[in-house]
Amino acid sequence: MKKLWLCLAALTGMSASYAQSRLDVAFTWNISHRCSPVSPEIRLKDIPTGTTRLLVKMTDLDQKDDDHGGGSITPSDALGSTFTIDSGALKAYKGPCPENFTTLGHEYQFSVTALGADNKALAVGSAKAPFSAKFVILQGLLKSP
Repeated sequence: MKKLWLCLAALTGMSASYAQSRLDVAFTWNISHRCSPVSPEIRLKDIPTGTTRLLVKMTDLDQKDDDHGGGSITPSDALGSTFTIDSGALKAYKGPCPENFTTLGHEYQFSVTALGADNKALAVGSAKAPFSAKFVILQGLLKSP
């Protein structure tokens, strides 16, 4: 009986974690983002109905103790399934400033959590990209017509 109870508890916990959906997160670095307090534009898709607030955090994956902050976005209108966080919208943000920018740079990740009116997470997502002079220039060349 004890084993059955543990299995049921484990299954209940698993089903709760699968109730959270996945956000599609995308962003693009520019040279101007280097050491800048102005955050890049962040594009979101698959935002669940009922989302009232977005929490954003940037992490340096090569130097995790370096806090790059982020911010909380509360749109004035109801969110659709897509939304763009404007450049500079993250007020507690510190831009990437790797000491090896001209060579390898660092890899950074934006994590976004969609929260409902009850402040419970409805969806999470993230995107990561390296930030170095070579990567940013190459990224621009690949996207130009």
